[in-house]
Amino acid sequence: MVKFSCNKISRDNTLDRMAAAEIITHYKILTGTELNQALKNKLVEEAQEVATAENRTELISELADTLEALEALCKSHNISQAELLEVKNNTKAQRGNFDRGVFMEYIEMAEDNLWVAHFRKSPEKYPEF
Repeated sequence: MVKFSCNKISRDNTLDRMAAAEIITHYKILTGTELNQALKNKLVEEAQEVATAENRTELISELADTLEALEALCKSHNISQAELLEVKNNTKAQRGNFDRGVFMEYIEMAEDNLWVAHFRKSPEKYPEF
């Protein structure tokens, strides 16, 4: 028998679909911290698939999957859509959105600028050159 490793959270109907296809599944039900981490991993996976979508149809499908993962993660943390939208709208009001397409290539500042420490705390995100 051929075996394939999956090691990721699956949609609820996957078990039934696989059984119908005569695929034997080995799974466990996650809760708590394990569930939260699996949902975070799924969100990242789906976002990566959004990045590689090659046409509008694929993009819509991957965005829908990303939204599903995001909604599940919110549910597991008891975060309502209203709560999420409130924070989104507050952030938008304070910092704007992505409509203009601003792509920051790099930034410069004086060594004594208070923001230097902030950017140096995350060298993987903001490499210094």
